[in-house]
This record gives sequence, structure tokens and C-alpha cells, in this order.
Amino acid sequence: MRQAVLAAILSLGACSAPAARPDGAPAEHAEHAEHAEAGEHEEHALETTVRLTPAVIEAAGLAWAPARRQALAPTVWVAGEIQADPDRVFQVAAKVAGMLETVEFREGDRVAEGQVLATLRAPGLGGLRADQASLLARAASARANLTRLEALAQRGMAAQQELAAARAEASALQAEAAAAGQRLQALGVGKDGKPTGFALRAPIAGVVTQRGVVVGQAVGAEQMVATIVDLSEVWFVARVFEHTLSRVEIGAAAEVRLNALPDDLFQGTVAYIAPQTDPGARTIVARIPLKNPEERLRLGLFGAATIAVPDPDGRPAGAPVLAVPREAVTELAGEPAVFVRRDDGAFELHRVVLGASAPGLVEIAAGLEEGEPVVTRGAFTLKSVLLKHTFAEDHH
Repeated sequence: MRQAVLAAILSLGACSAPAARPDGAPAEHAEHAEHAEAGEHEEHALETTVRLTPAVIEAAGLAWAPARRQALAPTVWVAGEIQADPDRVFQVAAKVAGMLETVEFREGDRVAEGQVLATLRAPGLGGLRADQASLLARAASARANLTRLEALAQRGMAAQQELAAARAEASALQAEAAAAGQRLQALGVGKDGKPTGFALRAPIAGVVTQRGVVVGQAVGAEQMVATIVDLSEVWFVARVFEHTLSRVEIGAAAEVRLNALPDDLFQGTVAYIAPQTDPGARTIVARIPLKNPEERLRLGLFGAATIAVPDPDGRPAGAPVLAVPREAVTELAGEPAVFVRRDDGAFELHRVVLGASAPGLVEIAAGLEEGEPVVTRGAFTLKSVLLKHTFAEDHH
């Protein structure tokens, strides 16, 4: 979604193009001439201002807020790894005994809910269908007999005991027929299709992490065919050392950095702390759920988290410092920077010096004044527009 919005913004030419020369000469020729006269061969300096129309600002979802002083909470460092949420892991069983005719997935495949994973030849389905058909026929006959006896009873030609027995039989057979239909429905078998054919479908959308069968294999109803994991949300499972356990609390803010994605930080909160210690490692498990809409967080990735904790002596947090949300800081030419909304509506790049950090926040030691409106959402978009404009200048 962010890429689509950014592409639309860039296509609008949000930054102004280079102005034409007053003498009518092509800007490109004039510029080269000036550089030649001055002996300049360096690349153009990076632009520092971006101007966007109100419509583009709204489409990009930009937001800004005054930079303010605030106390940064102390933190503890813990190592851990990405694991699947057990409530989002599904073991897909064959459901029926039979022979696998096709297997239509591989490990690592993304599957949609309801997608066919495999097809089986299951002779037992023929018996289930036959049982259902027999029960439906018997239930229909019992209902017809009950209707006949009710008509006779109205004329005093049938005993009430015989009528009650017919009602009971009709009800019982109807219930058995319904149960047989529910058994087939639970297997995902409809009225149509091959009498002994069965299509095994994915119960959820997700990624196949394990395949347990091959074509031609005989399987039982409980045989595990595949493991599917919904990776839209995962856990960072941290290992908290005993001496810091008393400071880590459920609900504490946390910031996760993974070895495989060193330039990215992922925000979460501690949702669970295990009631027992790992006897080998002498650590306690703490779980930090992380949103993963783009599925960049892969199972098994190792990293570390910083968790906000109270001061060990019960004292209030340190002196307030000028701090901004972590996502407000971007990087240009290897240096940290933020964008500030000016009074004229333009966005100006400020190179900054970073100081201490806490989950979700980072101190600005230099380069920003208290109260300046800093872009807190959309810095990546502004950076992309700025770089596009600079490259365009270099090209000309």
C-alpha cells in the first residue's frame, strides 16, 4: 500500500522542476557551462526542502507533532528469536483414510483459505454416502407412514399407540440422516463429485511450513498432511535473565531489532512472562507479539529486544530530553535526519545527532529545537520525493 501511494506521489512531480534560464538557453547546457567555468565537477548538493499539495499530503497520510522534552524510560536488553503464535498454527490432517492421488503444494508455498492441498481416493466415503442415502430414504418412508396414520387417526381408524410409535420412528430416522449429512459436511464433501474422491482444503490462509506426505502414500484419517502458519502476527520470544526478571512487567513497551534486518526496529509490548525458569539456561521466557503484515519477520530469526523497565531504585525516570518517535528519524547519506513542517507548508530536512533511546523514542541531541513540528508519520515518503528531485537535478 505504501509503495502504491509513493508511486502516485512521485508521478505527480511533487517537487518543482529546475527553472528555465532567463536567456532562453537550455538549462542543461547553461549549467554545464557554468560548471566548466568554475571548474566544478562535484555532484549537486542534496535538496533540503519538499513541497507537496494538500491532496498529496492527505493521500500519503503524513502527520507531524511538536518536538517536546520527555523522560526516557530505562531499559533492559534481552536476546530472543521469532516464533509462530501457536493459535495461528494449523496441523492439517487427512480426515479420511485413503490413497493420495495428488499433492498440490510444497513447503514455503502461500495458500489461500479453501485452496485444494491434496486429493485422495477414499473408499470409505462410498460407505458414508450410501449410509446417508439409506437413512434419507428410510426417513422419507417413515414420514409418509406417519402422515397416513395421522389421517386414519382423525377418522378413529388408528390407535394412538401406533401413531406415537410412527412419530418416534420418523423423528429418529430424520435425526440419523441429518447426522450422516453433518459427518460428510465436516469432511468438506458435497453431494456432487466422485463417490470415493476427496479434496483436502486449506482451513486458513498462510504459509506451508511442513509437508508430511507424498503422492501415492496411503494415509489414515489422523495422518498429518501439512502445517500451515498464519504469519500476519508473530511472537518475539525473549530470554530474560533471572537478575532482571523482577524489573520486566507485562504490558511494558519493547523494541525489537533482528540480526537479519539491522536497519529496522519493530515495536511491541510484553504480553506474557513464563511462570517457570528454563533449568538449563536459567532464563525465563517473555513473549512480545509483533505485527507482520508484510511477512518480513521469518520464523527463527534471531535478535534482541530492549524492554522499558522501572528505575531499579524506584526513582522517577531521568531528566527530560528532547525526543521524537523512532519512526520520525530517517537516514540520508549515512546520517540521521528528520523532516520539519515549516510555516509556509513546506517540509525541511534537518540533520540531527541522536542520543539515548527507549522503546519507540529516541533523543535528539542536536539539530532540532523544542516545539518544531516534526513529521512523525511519512518520513520515508518525503525522503523518497527528496531523492527523486535531487537525482532529477543531477541528470539535468
